[in-house]
Amino acid sequence: MKYKIRKAELNDCPEIEKLIALSARGLSAQDYTPEQIEGALQGAFGVDTQLIKDGTYFVVEAGGLLVGCGGWSKRKTLFGSDKRESRDPAELDPAIDPAKIRAFFVHPEWARKGIGRAL
Repeated sequence: MKYKIRKAELNDCPEIEKLIALSARGLSAQDYTPEQIEGALQGAFGVDTQLIKDGTYFVVEAGGLLVGCGGWSKRKTLFGSDKRESRDPAELDPAIDPAKIRAFFVHPEWARKGIGRAL
């Protein structure tokens, strides 16, 4: 079960989007309706390219496949993809604001194998 963690790059976005959809549909079905999952994929779940540009978003690769992703943010935006309109790109004040853990998703076949912990 070897995998590699690296910083995400903008050209990873299409594969990250696919991974997020697989993760949401495959791992959330016991807790959310299909309508709720699809609704989340329209804005709450998805790629936030600001995290990639900030160098704070990572992907996990195994055998040439993305099997996980996640990161942290120094921005005021709490969640959401580029599709979400209500975003605040202002930076947090590190003296009083903690960084935010953001957008962790794991391929369903790699769930419960330590990917999230490794990130």
